[in-house]
Amino acid sequence: MKGILTVLRIFVFLFVLTGCFPPSWIRELPERPESSSDITLKGIYSKKLPPFSPLTSTSYKENQSEKLEFSNSEKSFQKYYLREIEEKGEIRRIQIEGSGKYESRGNWLLLNTQKIKKEESVWKDGKQISGPEINFLETSHKLLYHYDPSSDTLIPMIYESGYREKPFGVVEGTNIPYAEDELFRIARRNYSKKEYQGHAYFKVR
Repeated sequence: MKGILTVLRIFVFLFVLTGCFPPSWIRELPERPESSSDITLKGIYSKKLPPFSPLTSTSYKENQSEKLEFSNSEKSFQKYYLREIEEKGEIRRIQIEGSGKYESRGNWLLLNTQKIKKEESVWKDGKQISGPEINFLETSHKLLYHYDPSSDTLIPMIYESGYREKPFGVVEGTNIPYAEDELFRIARRNYSKKEYQGHAYFKVR
């Protein structure tokens, strides 16, 4: 029995090790997309994120906002992330701004971030009491998004917020890379409806 358990543990370990999640294709565009014409985007797309406050706390509040702004002429984008944590009368503000270029193929959009600026500060009674601490980073962060023309929404293949990724998202409902089939549409719809840890970006009218 112990021998069987040992073999199972090794099998599970190798499966996890070679599973490679998330898959590498979410950093690339498809060669032959199912959708025909390549999308071009302009304007602002924003996540719908509710405020966060633990039920057990009366002194802690947290607000987040995220948006993507596209320039059609330059095929460029700006990504903005703002997190404000209010606790005991002080507000810690974290702002992250990414910039880069995008490419499209069919309904697929690859965002290639080239520069990231992160700024942190602390405020009290409307006055800044600490910071700002500003950091600049050159990067080559790539992430694949899908555009749905019927709802005018964008959604990344895995959850990402302020350039921090987590290993879950629409890609879990995709059996074939880049397939826009029924399984993919169900997964996309489910993750578009999430409020906590929101995935989708909606066009700002």
